[in-house]
Amino acid sequence: MIRPKSKHRGFSIFRSARDEADKKLEMQGGEGGHMSSTAGRIVGTPDAEMPYKVILTLESGDTTEHAVATMREAEAFIRRNTPRPADRSTTYDHDPDSA
Repeated sequence: MIRPKSKHRGFSIFRSARDEADKKLEMQGGEGGHMSSTAGRIVGTPDAEMPYKVILTLESGDTTEHAVATMREAEAFIRRNTPRPADRSTTYDHDPDSA
């Protein structure tokens, strides 16, 4: 069954898709939006202005540092800027007695 096209356009507070993309980038704190990092780690910086620092390792081997306020924020930053790890094999995930 073919549905007729709606006469109503979607509502957006933005004038264009570009405006919306710019706002999203601004809200992310200027993150790159692509995954050029291969790994990330979190270190505590109690003497600094922000209590945690995320250190991302780039594909080239260089590192970048980003100060964050909370551990949760640091973990989310790493998830957004690094690829998801490969699924782990569950072949051997069982009790030895159940084999």
